[in-house]
Amino acid sequence: MDEIAELRDALDRLHAAMDDLVVRGVRAAGSADLARLTSLRDEFRTAGAEHLAEKLTTLVDAVQAGERSAAGALMRAVTTFRLFDRMLTLEVARGVLAPPAPEFGDEDAPEEDA
Repeated sequence: MDEIAELRDALDRLHAAMDDLVVRGVRAAGSADLARLTSLRDEFRTAGAEHLAEKLTTLVDAVQAGERSAAGALMRAVTTFRLFDRMLTLEVARGVLAPPAPEFGDEDAPEEDA
């Protein structure tokens, strides 16, 4: 899989995990949920999406500590994840829609002024 496909797969898994937490609530999150979020956080950190990984760290820490701020952390993580998803989509679309770079052969190469 290429890098974009791996990110899409991780985003799909994160989307499912976030939907679970939104529906069930952060207080119902168990160790399996936290392990899944931690694993996804590490994937995004490795991919260079540090801002998203930071939001997931804040969420996991708040849930583990039983803090009232966990719900807010969940909503901030969802917002960040969705923004990252949109930006990735736009980047891929830009790459697909960009005109191809001109290829120069020996006879087509621009002549340099000497």
